[in-house]
Amino acid sequence: MKKMKMSESEYKELVLADYDRQMAEHLLPSELLVPTPANIKAEIVKICEQGSTLSAGDEKILRSFVGERENAAAYRIAFQNGKADPFRQVVKLLVDRSVNTNVKYVNLMALLIGFPARPYHPSLKQIGPPMAGVMTDQPVEGPKTSQPLTEGDAQPGKGNSYKFLWLFASVIIVGMGWYLISKKTVIYNNGKEDCMIWSDDHYEPIECKDPSTAAPHYPIKHELVDHFKRITRPDTLTYQSVRKVWYSNYKGRMEFYTDSGPHPLDTNLRVLPMTLHIFEKYVLHIKN
Repeated sequence: MKKMKMSESEYKELVLADYDRQMAEHLLPSELLVPTPANIKAEIVKICEQGSTLSAGDEKILRSFVGERENAAAYRIAFQNGKADPFRQVVKLLVDRSVNTNVKYVNLMALLIGFPARPYHPSLKQIGPPMAGVMTDQPVEGPKTSQPLTEGDAQPGKGNSYKFLWLFASVIIVGMGWYLISKKTVIYNNGKEDCMIWSDDHYEPIECKDPSTAAPHYPIKHELVDHFKRITRPDTLTYQSVRKVWYSNYKGRMEFYTDSGPHPLDTNLRVLPMTLHIFEKYVLHIKN
């Protein structure tokens, strides 16, 4: 099997892919669910408190930020007394995966999520095609000589087949669950509605001649009826929501929406993509 050295960019992609996997499977600690410099600092301090689990490689990662310390307790004090601002680069990395950053921030991310092959070094080798996700710095064993099966031995390939089927089923189940959670709800109408009204947090189809409501009637646009919603729980937004959610500051009230479009209460205005600054100022409240 061909061995290839791992590049820094490939290593970064693997670490970020593992972060996304753990996020989807709800495996991340609470500090990393909404990654801010302060939360990252708190998680590093927590890791240092578990000093017995720090490897020589972990100490190398920590040393790149605060210099060499005598033990885990000293590292904890250094990070606890230090500023959180240096970890802003990790947050930027999670928001914009294309950002070109020093590998020490990728190493820190690997430590935070427990990525096993850390820290990065040029002798890391990748087994198989690029980005296969298996890394080692040990020689690869050659094929073993096959031995006759004895009574009670598993049949060749049988266990692997079951593992593959179980893995395949798990991927399908997780994928379907993620789709059902994240997909946008579609509202169907009976074909007679040719107008729509804004009802609290969504558009509802209505017949233009329907006098039952005094709300403004707009010509129906099915993409707005199907996809445009006001987000009633902005506190559930994360850094992954940046530029995937829209916002408006209408008459001093900050609101967030699931899609682009005209403002539902003033169609002369349009909602705008949520920037990192808007997210940190109005959702996280960490900027003035």
